[in-house]
Amino acid sequence: MHIPGQVNTKSGKPIRAAALLLLLALAPAFAKTQTHSVKIKIINAKTNRPVTDEQLNVALRVDQIGSVAMPTDKNGIIDVKTGNATIIRILSNMYADCRSRGELYTNYSIAEIHSNGITTGNRCSDARPKAKPGELILFEIPKTYIPTYPKPPANSLPHSDQNPN
Repeated sequence: MHIPGQVNTKSGKPIRAAALLLLLALAPAFAKTQTHSVKIKIINAKTNRPVTDEQLNVALRVDQIGSVAMPTDKNGIIDVKTGNATIIRILSNMYADCRSRGELYTNYSIAEIHSNGITTGNRCSDARPKAKPGELILFEIPKTYIPTYPKPPANSLPHSDQNPN
């Protein structure tokens, strides 16, 4: 029986072959649209738990000017739509960053994040989880954990009016 609008083939193989060919032709386009984001996972270096109330400064260019404060979700993750950017820079905001000073202004390769994942340095603890492809892991601690030094800063400067000498 022939139904109007339906292609009448005995085996249906030409239709399946055409559909498969179309799917294979579109697969690279689908793959590219899926890689235009990076997941930044923020971990509390002292507790190894997700940081759920950070507003990480994220920039998709070489300088941090024009960075956007992006909130973490309940799992400590920020899903960043990267578009055609090739690098990403991040700076902590509400928490203290555990990276070394030399790593603070690093341009992380988005291609490297997509391929292997990147785990940033962690000077605050021994935690070193391996990032999954598409993931950038950052370690932070609450600012209350910043060590205090035994000698407080000077309360008056030598050239100020408050100095009695």
